[in-house]
Amino acid sequence: MTRHIPLMVFLLAALPAVAFDAGKLGQGGSLPLSDLDPLISQSAPLKQEVSDALAALNKTADAVICGGNRFPGQWDHLGGLRAAPYICVFSGKWLLLDATVQVTGANGQVYDSITPDAMKNAVKVTETKPTWKWTTTDPFADSK
Repeated sequence: MTRHIPLMVFLLAALPAVAFDAGKLGQGGSLPLSDLDPLISQSAPLKQEVSDALAALNKTADAVICGGNRFPGQWDHLGGLRAAPYICVFSGKWLLLDATVQVTGANGQVYDSITPDAMKNAVKVTETKPTWKWTTTDPFADSK
């Protein structure tokens, strides 16, 4: 999967994000689907669809790999965290998962863009209002 990271970053950047645009972070990173449970659990239909897809594959959420935008190390408190949108690889299909991303500081300051102040003072990433789409078209097909 690592050979597809540049394309993944491009694809993730092309998906819309509301509030904070994590697509501008410029780094991608992988994570297990299980790490997205707090976001997935916000929608009963999404949770059921993911559960059904896992059952059909006889896999756990830890066995499905997703890619998301990564906060680089220059972010004092958020370095390494991932943010929507995500692409999760199921066997023969992909889950494109997006959300409203909000980045805040300890004092409640909301950051809607990448600035030196945000990189120094942001301490929390919140993802809400999940939206998703399943596709059987490999989003990485152009890079193969």
